[in-house]
Amino acid sequence: MNVASKSPVVDLTAQELVSSALSKFRAGDTISTRAAIDAIRRAAPACGDSDDHLVELIVMTAIGRTMGVVFDHRSR
Repeated sequence: MNVASKSPVVDLTAQELVSSALSKFRAGDTISTRAAIDAIRRAAPACGDSDDHLVELIVMTAIGRTMGVVFDHRSR
């Protein structure tokens, strides 16, 4: 009998998505809000959080990791 095991689908929170996106950077790096939002949307297309909420989380996370932030998400 073939039984396919299903792995549970884990929905990451917006904060976890932001942390994951910023994990590729180091202290002192500058983060583009547009690039971070694009990375989050690619990683989790079903993420229902607004861009403004994601930017808030990006800023809080980046500041906590001593990173700079470039606010370029509205210049699309």
